[in-house]
Amino acid sequence: MIGFQLGREYKLSVAEILAVFPEWKTVYMSKDFLVLDGLDKNRVIEKANYLWWTIKIVKIINNEILDIALLHEWKFKYGISIFGEKKNLKDILIKQKKILKSNDISSRFVNKDFKNLTSAQIIWEKLIKSGSDFSYIYCKPAVFIWKTIWVQNIYEYSKRDYGKQTDMQVGMLPPKLCQMMINIAWWKTIYDPFVWLWTILIESILMWNKSIYWSDLSDLMVDKSIININWFIKDNKLELEDNKIIKLNAKFIHESEILLNEKLDSIVTEWYLWEVMTKKNISLDRINKQKDSLAQLYEIFFEWLKKIKYKWNLVICFPFWELKSQYVYFTDIYDIINKYCKIEKIFPEWCELEVSKSWSLLYKREKQLVWRDIFKLTIKD
Repeated sequence: MIGFQLGREYKLSVAEILAVFPEWKTVYMSKDFLVLDGLDKNRVIEKANYLWWTIKIVKIINNEILDIALLHEWKFKYGISIFGEKKNLKDILIKQKKILKSNDISSRFVNKDFKNLTSAQIIWEKLIKSGSDFSYIYCKPAVFIWKTIWVQNIYEYSKRDYGKQTDMQVGMLPPKLCQMMINIAWWKTIYDPFVWLWTILIESILMWNKSIYWSDLSDLMVDKSIININWFIKDNKLELEDNKIIKLNAKFIHESEILLNEKLDSIVTEWYLWEVMTKKNISLDRINKQKDSLAQLYEIFFEWLKKIKYKWNLVICFPFWELKSQYVYFTDIYDIINKYCKIEKIFPEWCELEVSKSWSLLYKREKQLVWRDIFKLTIKD
């Protein structure tokens, strides 16, 4: 069995994992962990770097920590985290240290303040290489011990998240969310018709896609995207087979020659979220004006996709807002979607995780007032 420690937005984590490994049996699921049976360890590791909503991946072990410690020639450095029930981690750590000491093993646990380890701590202490990061997962009525086989490279993520040329006036789609959207779309070759600042394109490249297709109406977005993509390709010594960009208003998506490309199989995108709002200037009137403007654009966009009989998946984000601790949803877009699209279920039928009333998933980032409503769609016949 293989376990996946889920991120803060655990539903997004589950959706992504089940999209990448749809054929495997789920044996346990909580807000912290998803456990699948039948997975090949090597295949999981191969796909792991494209599961940005997974914190770490663990493999069940049949032996005790002591057995692993006995294989180490020097001082045994390890970490333990617990999930599933409220147990006293301090007691577990001290008990384990006593067991090791009674067997003449010099050891040190790296847990600070007797708390679960973070990804940064696991990386810093090099616990993956030494095979000495462990998790106790309490699945009533049993408890299983797991060894970490992969952990998210948060440093690489931060570099991609904050290393781009961007500013608060144009915003930024988080790389983690991009990868999740690409995975849900059954990524192969995607087209982003609202390119913004290139994030979807770069994440697509990192997921083995050697061809990228994109367009945008704004000269500023096109110019900045070219700069960012060229920087990224050069910095990472990558090569592309095809890099197609056209300047195009997505209202006239039917004029896009990219849609004629036989390689294309998905649109993954997010339209401009409009003006940046702060707690000082946000108001229901300003939100409604944005909703009206966006609704007009999306009406034309989806109408054209239906007319040209667009047949592939479409994974897309729409905004919703927080105003005085209340959510203001983009209800206009729901009518437009139902008019032109079929909403695809993000979770399989057996999965009991709740989604929104519109079968979407919600993404909220701290200290932001404009959040995201994520849909997987196909155009109606």
